[in-house]
Amino acid sequence: MLLDTFLKIDKNLVLFFDLFSKNNNGDSIRPIAELLRKKHPEMKFVFCTSKKNLNSKIDLADEIVIEKTLKYYYTCLRAKYIISPMGFPKIKKRKGQVFVQTWHGSPLKKLYLSKDKENQSYKKYAKPFEQTDIFCSQANIHNKNLKEALNLKDEQIFNTGLPRNDILFNYSEEFKTELKKKLNLPLDKKTIFYCPTWRRADRKAMLPFDLSLIKKNFENEYVILIRSHVGKHKWVDENDNPVELFDNKFSFDGGQYPEATHLYLISDILITDYSSAIFDFAITQKPMILYAYDRKEYEKEFGLYFNYEKLAPCDICKNSISLVESIKDIENFYKKYGEKYKQFKNLYLEAEKGNASEKVIDIMFNIKG
Repeated sequence: MLLDTFLKIDKNLVLFFDLFSKNNNGDSIRPIAELLRKKHPEMKFVFCTSKKNLNSKIDLADEIVIEKTLKYYYTCLRAKYIISPMGFPKIKKRKGQVFVQTWHGSPLKKLYLSKDKENQSYKKYAKPFEQTDIFCSQANIHNKNLKEALNLKDEQIFNTGLPRNDILFNYSEEFKTELKKKLNLPLDKKTIFYCPTWRRADRKAMLPFDLSLIKKNFENEYVILIRSHVGKHKWVDENDNPVELFDNKFSFDGGQYPEATHLYLISDILITDYSSAIFDFAITQKPMILYAYDRKEYEKEFGLYFNYEKLAPCDICKNSISLVESIKDIENFYKKYGEKYKQFKNLYLEAEKGNASEKVIDIMFNIKG
């Protein structure tokens, strides 16, 4: 082929295709890049960004290309490895290329073809995943759902764990202290982390619990860190007017920090709902609470892969009052849920050992493409 003759694949060229995270070099992309840089300093790293994120600071990048430009397509065709946490460039993979999909969390809510296998837009979205060489998974129990959602095959899925979670096994107390300082969180108080999943009104949403009630009950012992899905949406009132939730004394904004995984390290309690955070945070074995105030509507709209009650290794709350009671009773968490939590971790996180980045890189270099 003329393309193979005149445009050869560069075995040392890596394209990091991350249009998912806030800074185009987050999620599981960064830990892979950091380790790859140590192990193979001869490799060239090209990061992709969008026009709206032109000012993204990507310190690991040897070069940055803008999506859908000629330089971008040229890089897509020459890169030996294309690594992404969500989706792939819309190109036909060339012989010799290796496509790595780290994905961005094990799904609890149904995705894409799991919801409707005949939906044309879902089929279109899933199509590029046919070219996947490595799709990262946290455990066998998730693989059936991933295959169904994205039309994947067994041989494409590897139980590596998610590279973004390696830090939950490998961190220092100094890192935690410095992160708390960076976020202006008090060092003498515990942290509640509220981290909900995506909803259709993702660009703006009301806080679904009474923040003043939480503050009244817990401000002497806790602060609350609040982060919308991927930290992207705005908080509004019932009339869609912007509201200021953060007083930087009790309530703090976690939406501007790029990595939710890091925030798990400095959190003492997680409050989430149908998010993959339920799986990742469980690595820490710290208490969590599921705040499922809209569960009936959510399950009707999206559907869940698992039975929510049987899955939950913690309290399920439906309103602010029950949420307050659950936080008050957190000292009894392990007495109530210790054994179930252990079983949950073994079943849903069996591949998470703190070396996912290492495993992914090893597999990458052993695939012919």
